[in-house]
Amino acid sequence: MFSTKTLGKIFGTTALIALLIMSFRTPRSAGASELSVLFEPDGSGIWHELVEQFNKGRRVRVRLVEGPPATDAREDMYSTAFLGGQSGYDIVYSDVTWIPKLAAAGWLLDLSNRLEAAEREDFLQADLQAGVYHGKLYRIPVVTDAGFLYYRSDLVRRPPQTFADLQVEAMRHQSQNRWGFVWQGKQYEGLITNFLEVLWGHGGEWITPDREVLLDRPEALNALEFLRSAVGNISPPGTTTYTEEDTRMLFQNGRAVFLRNWYYVWTLSNRPESEIRGKVAFTPMVHAPGKTSAATLGGWGFAISRFSPDPDAAWEFVRFATDPKQLKTLHERTGLIPARMSLVPAEFAEIVRHTRMRPQIPEYSRASDILQRWISAALTGGTSSAEALSAAARETRALLK
Repeated sequence: MFSTKTLGKIFGTTALIALLIMSFRTPRSAGASELSVLFEPDGSGIWHELVEQFNKGRRVRVRLVEGPPATDAREDMYSTAFLGGQSGYDIVYSDVTWIPKLAAAGWLLDLSNRLEAAEREDFLQADLQAGVYHGKLYRIPVVTDAGFLYYRSDLVRRPPQTFADLQVEAMRHQSQNRWGFVWQGKQYEGLITNFLEVLWGHGGEWITPDREVLLDRPEALNALEFLRSAVGNISPPGTTTYTEEDTRMLFQNGRAVFLRNWYYVWTLSNRPESEIRGKVAFTPMVHAPGKTSAATLGGWGFAISRFSPDPDAAWEFVRFATDPKQLKTLHERTGLIPARMSLVPAEFAEIVRHTRMRPQIPEYSRASDILQRWISAALTGGTSSAEALSAAARETRALLK
């Protein structure tokens, strides 16, 4: 459980946006005949359809509440609701990084005994493990995601294997109207996922399972120096303002040779209106000589609030929504990759089976904020790479003491 001091800090950060959050919240019905779940905006309408399908003939119905598109805003909405105790959301649609915080606070139901062994074996193990905290399972995976290195297959004959290969190929095919390598460098969670893949590719680590901070090591310095040297050379000067969609549009419009991004780009870049349709391939992120590639794990899954008046009914919905039939429909409608091995498209299996989780710590969001701030300072010239990493390591150790 969190201490009173820790809970106070969480409340302090969320209270500042409480008025905005409340505009998205719809109070749950007083009785147990209705359960609620908070989602991102359902642009495809698929989740509304699945919820309606589940509700047919059910004693307890599920109500879908659409929140803001920003992941951190929805995390704050869940935290604010749970701080109120017996109010809020029954079912949690959770990002891979949320579980340690929510479980450590005592807000989630232990699902360890509800998932059968045969079911466990079909889920991607990294995605399943992302729902585990202190040996207990709190989250059932729905969809998985991973960082991919996309490239123009009509320009690049052989995909790069190392960081040096990437630099050479990016420079070779860069032109006045086309950059060599685009990636997400804005100060937000996307920057962390980019940095981690480069850090892991150099053989480094951020925070170990036993909470040791390794940011002030040579591997981390090499990783940050690679990214810093790319800005303005093989990557646009505006990289430090780019998010996923900024980089996807540059690549899809033919203005980049290489792109680091998530799975969804594959579907969009091969649509009829795409300027690079049929000219795109992907490969795992590059690595240093003698090291191995790694992709940051992304994805979503379902957890159940400890405060729900009917956890059995909530579990029935989780079982329904994570059933292969529903996950197959979700993939067909949205292109998202189901978190079951039996449903992962063959061409993506190698990458999604070799993903790595971000640190599973309750303090993750604050540790991420620290690292984002210092990496951004180095990338924008506010400090040196060595000074940034030293400061980030010092602040993170103080956080985890």
